[in-house]
Amino acid sequence: MNNELLDEADYANLWQGNNGDTSLTDQYNSNNNNITRPYEFVNTIDVDATNAAATSNNKNYMEEGMKQFQEGNLKDAIVSFEMELQHHNADNSTAWRMLGNCHAENDQDPEAIQCLEAAVDRDPFCPEALLALGVSYVNELNHERALDNMKAWLTHNPKYAGMDFTNINSSSNYDNTITTEDDDIYGAESAFNEVKSMLLSALEFNPTDAGDIYEALGVIYNVSKDYDKAVESFRMALEIRPNDYQLWNKLGATLANGSQSDQALPTYHQSLKIKPKYARAWLNMAISHSNLQDHDEAARCYLQTLSLNPDATHCWTYLRMSLSSQERWDLLPLVFERNLSGFQNHFDFVLY
Repeated sequence: MNNELLDEADYANLWQGNNGDTSLTDQYNSNNNNITRPYEFVNTIDVDATNAAATSNNKNYMEEGMKQFQEGNLKDAIVSFEMELQHHNADNSTAWRMLGNCHAENDQDPEAIQCLEAAVDRDPFCPEALLALGVSYVNELNHERALDNMKAWLTHNPKYAGMDFTNINSSSNYDNTITTEDDDIYGAESAFNEVKSMLLSALEFNPTDAGDIYEALGVIYNVSKDYDKAVESFRMALEIRPNDYQLWNKLGATLANGSQSDQALPTYHQSLKIKPKYARAWLNMAISHSNLQDHDEAARCYLQTLSLNPDATHCWTYLRMSLSSQERWDLLPLVFERNLSGFQNHFDFVLY
C-alpha cells in the first residue's frame, strides 16, 4: 500500500479522526485547551427581509428536515435545520442536535461538535445529544472531552435516575508517591475506569433495556483501543437494535481499527443496506478496501462518498492515491479538475 495512504486514510471512522497511534494519555493532556468555535451557517439569510414571509408561510422546517434526514438527503436536511434556527427559534435544541447529526453522518465531526455543543448548552439533559457528542469527540481523538460527555450522558439520563454513582471511585488504589508524569497517566486511566465502572453498574441496574449502554461501552473501549471488547459491546447492542445503521458502521469501524478490514466490510454493507445514502459508511468502506489493496473498489467508494457529500474534499486526495496505486494516470486530470461526473464512464456509482 502507498505509504502516504497509510498515513492519511487507514484509520476507519468511528468515525473520523487523525490516524496516528496516539495514546490515551497524550490525547487526554494535549486536548485540554480545545475550544469550540462558533458555528457558521452554510445557508445564511437576511432574517429581517424574510422573516415576515416565513411567518406567513408557517413552514415547518423541522418536519422537512427530519424527512430529508431519514431519506439520506443531508444537504437538504441541513438547509431545513439551519432555516429553523435562523427563522423560527435559535434556541431549538432539537434542531441543533439534528444539524450536528447531519454533519456527523457527512464525516464532518468538527462541525458536528459545534452543533451538538449548542444543543447541550440549550438542553444539558438531552441523552441523544450527549452520546452523539461523546462519539464525535472520540472521532476527533479528544478523549478527555469524550469521557466527560459519556459520563454526563449517563448521569443526566432519566433511565438511570435511580442509580447512586457516589460509591463508584476509580481512585481508591492511588499511590501518593506517584510522580507528576505518572500522575498524568493516572488521571487519564482514572477517568476512563470511572466511566467504564459507571456504565457497567448501569448495565446491572437496568439489564432489560441495555442497547444504549452497550453502545456507550463500545465507544469508550475504542478510547482505550480495546477493540475486542468494543466489538463485543457493539454486537450486544445490535442484538437489541438490529436495524441501527449507525451501530453497524461503528462495529465495522472498530473491526477495521483492530486490523480486521475484511470482517468490517460486511458490516458496512449492512449499514448501507439500511441507509444507502450514509456517507460515513461509504468512506469507511473505501478505507477498508484500501487497506485490503483493492484500490479499484476503494476508488468507487470514495467517488460515492464525494457524490453524497461534495464537502468531503479530503476524499479527492484519497482517490488520487487509489488511482495512482492502479497506475490509472489517465484519470488523474479528473481528480485535479474535481470532475465527479467524468468518472461515471469508469466507475459504477450514483451521482446525486
